[in-house]
Amino acid sequence: MSFSVEGDYFEVCNCDVSCNCVWLGTATQDNCDALLAWHVTNGSKDGVDLSGLNAVMAVHSPKRMTDGGWKVALYLDDRASAEQSEALGAVFSGGAGGYLAGLSPLIGEIAGVEPTAITFEKSDGSLHAEVSGALSMSSDQLVGMDGEGPAVIANAPFVPVTQPVRQATARDVSYHGHWSADFSGTNSFVTDFRYEG
Repeated sequence: MSFSVEGDYFEVCNCDVSCNCVWLGTATQDNCDALLAWHVTNGSKDGVDLSGLNAVMAVHSPKRMTDGGWKVALYLDDRASAEQSEALGAVFSGGAGGYLAGLSPLIGEIAGVEPTAITFEKSDGSLHAEVSGALSMSSDQLVGMDGEGPAVIANAPFVPVTQPVRQATARDVSYHGHWSADFSGTNSFVTDFRYEG
């Protein structure tokens, strides 16, 4: 095993709640703009410690995500050393194998891979991430029927990250990087991730 990382993850997209794409349906808009944010709480690749670092991926896909042809941009924490940045990029691009490698056949264009300042904050049921000069995204988890715990989706046919996911709502999302997208009140998923490869 060359890498093992775990931590916090959330994604936001411009689909209505709950995102139809995870059920192999079409996006509720003309395309899918999805922003994915990871915070590594613990982990390493080939002995290179990645704990405390962040990564964010922006995805622009056709109306049906499984058709492929995704345009993606990957942002890597600029606090990483050159060695850490290379390892972080390999893990979260799927290049190092593991769970995220399954996304590779869906990617049609890599718009960029860039080191940048990334913040990732988690408080109670809310999460917030920023990529300096390009992106801001927030998410609030929904409470389930018991009135206490989160609403959970497990074993959906298409979730590009880790299952199960907790249903959430996106708010105040803005991406102005390799393309532009702004939305709020739309879909979000939250989960704890663990990737190995």
